[in-house]
Order: sequence, then C-alpha cells, then structure tokens
Amino acid sequence: MTTTPSHAPRYVSHDDGEVHAVMGDPMRFIMTAAHSGGGYAFAELEVRPDNGAPPHIHHNEEEAFYILEGTITATVDGTKHRLNKGDFIHMPRGAVRSFTNPTEANSRLLILHCPGSASEFYIGMGKLPYPPDLNDVKALADQHGIEMVL
Repeated sequence: MTTTPSHAPRYVSHDDGEVHAVMGDPMRFIMTAAHSGGGYAFAELEVRPDNGAPPHIHHNEEEAFYILEGTITATVDGTKHRLNKGDFIHMPRGAVRSFTNPTEANSRLLILHCPGSASEFYIGMGKLPYPPDLNDVKALADQHGIEMVL
C-alpha cells in the first residue's frame, strides 16, 4: 500500500514562525492550517498580566493548552482551572471557554487546534487594531465558526 503525504514536511526553528498580535499578545504560529493540509494548527502564545480571551465557543475545533511558563486560568463551561507550568487542558468543540493570566508576570503556552481552521481567525485578529472593536472581533469570529459569548 502506498500513501501520499497531504503536505510537505516543515521545520521551524525556535525563533521562526508567523507572529501575529492577538488581543495585543504575540502568537507565534509554528503550524497553520495551510501548513498542515488543514489537519491542525500549533502556536505559542505569550499572555501579558490580566490579558487573555473573552468567553467564546469553537464550533469546528478541539483546542488544547500546554503551559510553558507562568499561570493561566482557563474557564470551560463554567468550571475554572488554574494551570501552571507543565499543566495541560483539552477544551472540546462546542464548550464555552475563556482564559486569563491572573498574575503579574507574562505566561507562555502552546495551543493546539484540531482541525487547524482556527488559525485563520487568529491571523485575522492580528490585523485588527489594538484594542480591537468587539464588533470587528465578532464579525471575524462569525466567519470562522467561532461564537463570541458576550
């Protein structure tokens, strides 16, 4: 049986990748949907103190966080989870989720989206002025199967 790769191999060094400012924080895409044939997106996000993402629902993607540094408080369907270095959380599609950095130091985390369709939303977020108008965020989210829960 012969298989054909769906996309080319990709190497990304520790200081490479596409960087987009999402809600004012740098999000470095290691893999986007375009790189993975749509299969997944993988990014590193640095979150400033008291910053994060408001409540929203990914209708198309599973989402997971792995904390590299600092602390993130993730709320999933009303349950708060305090995540520290080395902690992991999976958020299924359809779950209401939000997160924030509750500390006075930056936090860093890896984010996996499967499939990778959410990467186009975050790249679009990086093109919005900061702070973004929430109507612009909602319009962009609607285009990518993400529902803002305001």
